[in-house]
Amino acid sequence: MTEIKAGLLVKLKSGGPEMTVKFFTVNGTWLCSWFDTKGELKEADFAAEQLEEVKY
Repeated sequence: MTEIKAGLLVKLKSGGPEMTVKFFTVNGTWLCSWFDTKGELKEADFAAEQLEEVKY
């Protein structure tokens, strides 16, 4: 995987929506944001091992 950094488009290895990496948190995780099926903005922290880069 490409090095994780702010602005990278990722998804969970287990599936789910495409997310944008916002920043590295003080807890050692990556804060990501995405829009749910209703168009609402969501955010959550994920470990690097859970993420994979979205490639087109």
